Amino acid sequence: MSQSLNISKSNSQLKAAHEFHEGRECLESRKFPESLGSHEYPESREYPVSPVSEGQELEMQVGALVALHRLAARNACTEPNTARKRRWRLVRDLRALEKGIDRQLTIHELMTAFEEWYRLSHPFLDPAKTRDDYLAKLFAELTKVRAPTGEGETLNKALEAVSKLTSSELPLIPGLPNAPESWRRLLALHSELSSRSTRKNRTYFLSYRDAAKAHNGLSHQLAYDITFAFERLGFIKIVDKGKAGSNGGKAAEFRYLAS
Repeated sequence: MSQSLNISKSNSQLKAAHEFHEGRECLESRKFPESLGSHEYPESREYPVSPVSEGQELEMQVGALVALHRLAARNACTEPNTARKRRWRLVRDLRALEKGIDRQLTIHELMTAFEEWYRLSHPFLDPAKTRDDYLAKLFAELTKVRAPTGEGETLNKALEAVSKLTSSELPLIPGLPNAPESWRRLLALHSELSSRSTRKNRTYFLSYRDAAKAHNGLSHQLAYDITFAFERLGFIKIVDKGKAGSNGGKAAEFRYLAS
């Protein structure tokens, strides 16, 4: 019986991953010309010719809408008092999708996902709250996501990999031969996250509280200081400093530069 349940759970996870991948591909194909960079279209006073036919463009648009509907359906409420949890999952999925296609979803795309989620969830939502209440929550929560779907797993795997490194396997810090192990393990964590990044520019997100997990006894305040030391030494680049906050803060974004 337990084996049957495990197989069912595995199949569900594979189906969800496949749907998420489909959504990413559809939305990637719908990027506007300006998001591709000016080098894609030579300068001209004429409008660029679309590389796809009108029929193909329509098919891509329909595919993207279907993908957003699937994300909404997967996270729709199926019982009372679950709106906050289910909506948060949808928001994390949407943020992961944005990271995957390397742009923000448009208002139209976000509203497509929200309207479908609200329609399916409506029988189980709080009758004292309006549609606009839930819409405002969704948009507010989009700015609070620290770990889009899939990112928490990446961090955990990176931390596990770093924890298994022996002292001799940790990266050396040029110019600091006697650097503390905490520094070297934190640098190793940056290296791991960079190697696991699926973004085109290889950037990754890391909060200072999570950075402190790289070494026992390392506080998030000290992790913060070491991180800025790494940038000064040229090992990493802080792309976005993020936003501090115990509730709804935004993790900093980095690019690993050390070889």
